[in-house]
Amino acid sequence: METLYLIFLLLLAVGVSRVLANVVPLPLPILQIIMGSLLALPPFGMGVELRPEIFMLLFIPPLLFYDGWKIPKREFTEHGPEMTAMALVLVLIILVVVGYFIHWLLPAIPLGAAFALAAILSPTDALAVIAIAQGRLPRHMAHQLEGEAMMNDATGLVSFKFALAAAITGSFSLVTVTGEFFVIALGGLLIGAGLSWAVGKGKQWMTARGLFDPATYVVMILLLPFAAFFLAEHAGMSGILSAVAAGMVQSRIDMLPVKTSTRILNRSIWEMLDFSFNGLVFLLLGLQFPRIVERVWQDSGQETYNMPMLVFSALAIMALLLVIRFVFVFAYHWGEARVLRLLGKTVQPKPLRLFSALSAVAGVRGAITLAGVLSIPLMIGDAPFPGRDLMIFLASAVIILSLLVGAVGIPYFLKHIPNTEDKEHREELKKARRLAAQAAVSWMESWKQANPVEDVDDALLRSEVTARVTESYRKDIEALMDYQGRENQAREAMALERDIRAQAIAVQRKEMYRMRKRHQIDEQMLQTLLRELDYEEAALGAGETA
Repeated sequence: METLYLIFLLLLAVGVSRVLANVVPLPLPILQIIMGSLLALPPFGMGVELRPEIFMLLFIPPLLFYDGWKIPKREFTEHGPEMTAMALVLVLIILVVVGYFIHWLLPAIPLGAAFALAAILSPTDALAVIAIAQGRLPRHMAHQLEGEAMMNDATGLVSFKFALAAAITGSFSLVTVTGEFFVIALGGLLIGAGLSWAVGKGKQWMTARGLFDPATYVVMILLLPFAAFFLAEHAGMSGILSAVAAGMVQSRIDMLPVKTSTRILNRSIWEMLDFSFNGLVFLLLGLQFPRIVERVWQDSGQETYNMPMLVFSALAIMALLLVIRFVFVFAYHWGEARVLRLLGKTVQPKPLRLFSALSAVAGVRGAITLAGVLSIPLMIGDAPFPGRDLMIFLASAVIILSLLVGAVGIPYFLKHIPNTEDKEHREELKKARRLAAQAAVSWMESWKQANPVEDVDDALLRSEVTARVTESYRKDIEALMDYQGRENQAREAMALERDIRAQAIAVQRKEMYRMRKRHQIDEQMLQTLLRELDYEEAALGAGETA
C-alpha cells in the first residue's frame, strides 16, 4: 500500500511541477529535482529504492520508444551524417577522454567504472533543451538535437552496458567488443523493427475484418516498447536499440490512414507518458540525492577524496564536456564547409563560433543519463559495486550543472544568432495546406460530375452542401495566398468563425448538462454526446496546429 501511495504522490508532484514551472523561473527538470529533494527531507521523509534492473526496464524502453517515434524523419535523412557523427564519434571521444579524466581525478572509481560513467554522460536530453529554449531554437538545430538525442541515447546506453560489463568482469578487448557491438546492435534493431512491423500488420488484418478497436490497439502500443526490449535482451541483443527501432517503425505506421480516434489516443497518451516518465525520473533523482550526498559525505572521510574535491570534480567534468562538444561541432562544420567548397558547392555563411557555443550549452544531460546511472548494480558478487554512490553523485551533479548552464547559455546565445528558418517553415506549411485544400476542391467538383442525381430535391440539396463546403475551402485557400491584406482579412474571419463555433459548442455542452440534470438523458448518452462535441471542438483547433 505504501508503494501505491508513493506512486500517486509522485504523479501528483509531476503535475504540480508543470503548474509551478509557469510561475517559477526555473527549467522544469531542476524544479522537479528540487521538489524531489524537499519530499525526501523532514517532515515528508519520503524515500524510494528501486532495484537497478527494474529501473532500467521501467523507464528506458518507453523513453527510447517515444524518442524513435517523434524523431523528424526528413531531417534525419537530410542531416544523417551530422547526427551519426554526433552519436557515434562524439560518444566515443567522450567515452575515452572523459573516462580517463574521471579516473585520473578520482582514482577511487576504477577505470572500467569511469568509462561506464563517461558513456552514460554522453546522451543529451533534447526535451529539456527545447523546454529551456521555449521554441526559439533554429529548426535545423532543434531537429539535429532531437535526432542526436535519439541516437546517442542508444549508443551511449549500449556503450555504458559494455563498459559496465568490463568493470564487473575486469576484462576488456576492443576487437571483441567492436564485433559484438555491431552484432548486438543489428540484432536489436531487427527484433524491434520486426516486432513493430508485425503489430502494424496485425492491425491491418483486424481492420480488414472489422475487428479493430482503437483502445485495444493503443494498449498493444503501450506494451510494445517493453516487449521489444525484453525479447531483444532475452535473445542476447540490444534491448535499447530494439525499443528505438520499434518506435521509428511504429511512427511510420501511425502516419498511414487510420481512424482519427486511434491517432488522437496514440498522440495524447504518449505525450502524457513522456512527460510523466521524464518528470518521475527527475523527482526520483531529487528523492535519492540527499541520501546519496549523505553516503558520499560519510565515505569521504575514509577515502582519498572529500566533498569540496567532488564538487570541483563535477565542475571539471562539466567543463570538459562543454569543451569537447564545442570543439567537435566547430571542427565538423568547418570541415564540412571546406569539403563543400572543394566540390564547388555553395556554402551558406553562418557564425560558426556562436553556433558551436550554442550547441555546446545545449548538450544538456537528463532522464536517460539518470536512468542509466541508477541502473548500476548494487553488488558485484558478494562485494558492493566500487564507487556506485560516487558515480551517481557525479552524474546527478553534471545533470544539474548542465541544466543550469543551458538555462543561462541558451537564451544568451540565441539573442546573437539570426533565425530565419521559422519564416521558411511557416511558408512551407502554408503551401502544403493550400495544395491540400485545392485537392479537396478538385475532388468535390469531380465527385459531383461522376455522381449525377436525377431527383431535383436531392440535386438541390447536394449542390447546396457541396457549395458550402467548397466555399469554406476557398476561404482557406485565399487565406493561404501570399497577399498580406487578403490573408489578414481571411485569417480574422476564420478566427471569428472559430470563436463563434467554440462558443456555440460551449452552449451545447451546458444544455446537455442541464438535460442530464433534468433526467432527460442518462450518463451514458451524456458521455456519447460530450465525446462528439469534444472531437468537434478539437477539429476547430486543427487549422492552427495541423
